[in-house]
Amino acid sequence: MSRAISAGTSPNVVVASDDKGVALRGVLDIHTLPTAERALKRQVAQLKSSRLDVSAVETLDSPGALFLCELRDAGVELSGVRDQHKALLDLICGLKFEPLPKPKVVPRWRQLVIDLGKATDEIGHDAYEVIEFVGRAGTAVVRALAHPRSLRMASISRQIRETGIDALPIVGLMAVMISIVIAYQGVVQLRPYGGEDFTVNLVAVSVLREMGVLITAIIVAGRSGSAFTAEIGVMKAREEIDALKVMGLEPIELLVVPRLIALMITLPLLTFFSDVMGLLGGAVMTHSQLEVSFLQFLDRTHQAVDTRQSGADPVGARHRQSLRPAGAARQARPRRCAGRDPRHRGTFGFRQIGVAQDAYRTA
Repeated sequence: MSRAISAGTSPNVVVASDDKGVALRGVLDIHTLPTAERALKRQVAQLKSSRLDVSAVETLDSPGALFLCELRDAGVELSGVRDQHKALLDLICGLKFEPLPKPKVVPRWRQLVIDLGKATDEIGHDAYEVIEFVGRAGTAVVRALAHPRSLRMASISRQIRETGIDALPIVGLMAVMISIVIAYQGVVQLRPYGGEDFTVNLVAVSVLREMGVLITAIIVAGRSGSAFTAEIGVMKAREEIDALKVMGLEPIELLVVPRLIALMITLPLLTFFSDVMGLLGGAVMTHSQLEVSFLQFLDRTHQAVDTRQSGADPVGARHRQSLRPAGAARQARPRRCAGRDPRHRGTFGFRQIGVAQDAYRTA
């Protein structure tokens, strides 16, 4: 009695069995090996035969030869091996398979010391590379500015458009939203103490001295920095930078200098634009919450960010404070009693605050 069983769903491998033994026909490779292995083991176990005819095997690869070697080691006789398959079988069966050595067990404290040493070494290499890059880039920028004819104006103008003009919408939106949040929270938090009029000062000082520059720096670092990294990284992967070196061109002068010069031009302009949009958002919020007109907002902003105050000129402020008598400073400092007494909350208007500030500056 003869039976032919297809190994799985593939028609390329057929396992045929009769009273004499089991025969394998078709392709025995890595794709048909799992199903062929199950079918062969089942047939050999049912017929209790130790003979396998492989003369009809057309294709044999290394995984299939390894499986046949395992059957041979298990006592199954392979008959009808073709000449082109015999060399592969002899090579695979002649290999000595040994178990992988167990990894050495390292104590936890020693592994911690090893990891710490590796991390320190990597940090040292990274710091050296960063310092080297900053030095080379700075030297290239100074050399380019010293010789303006070497500047690539087309590349610089393109980078100005990408890092500056294209970044205006996101910078303006972030500045307006953050200034609106600062103004709203300032009104909510200062109103119970009668100091909601100081919201204009809070918005002006926060936007002009801190938030405008910070927002611009974060957006430029995240947007333009990631774009620079992706563009130069793709060029590195495609070996375009190596091609520039082969042609005798300096990659830093072509790729780094135009971007740095563009950032030197666009960052101050973006910061100014962010300050303007932040003040605009604060003016809109204070007008809606406190009914402060835009002219009053501009006047209070000018008073709040006066460079003669201690926040904008800390060295000069300390010098004037040291020359000022202690008693005069205490007398000139305005008393803030309106916020402490619940009956006088909200009595400080713009005129009273302006008079107090003028008296403090002139003291």
